[in-house]
Amino acid sequence: MSTISDNEVLEEVQIVYVDPVGKAHRIGAKEGETLMSIARLHSVDGVDGDCGGNGACGTCTVQLQPAVIAKLAPPTASELELLDFLGVSSKDHRLGCQVKLDKSHQGITIKVVSVS
Repeated sequence: MSTISDNEVLEEVQIVYVDPVGKAHRIGAKEGETLMSIARLHSVDGVDGDCGGNGACGTCTVQLQPAVIAKLAPPTASELELLDFLGVSSKDHRLGCQVKLDKSHQGITIKVVSVS
């Protein structure tokens, strides 16, 4: 656990990334980090984040279970437009740079999508 103030404690959340070749990466990360930044920090293949997390390139596209997607804030119009351009469904795909980890994500599996 990390403490950022006297009143707020950030929990470590255990998640699993599955890279484009099927290799599983079990990672513990702090709440508030984006799925893109976590993957890059832990060298998960297939998550490049070429635009630096600005939601403009699609190189951090991930596939999530629909139950996880349902708990997230809805994607912005520009994220939906980029996902459509990439040819993936917003029903189970998001840009990793636009999704912040929270404790409700404990144990989720995140599939990295190759968009090249």
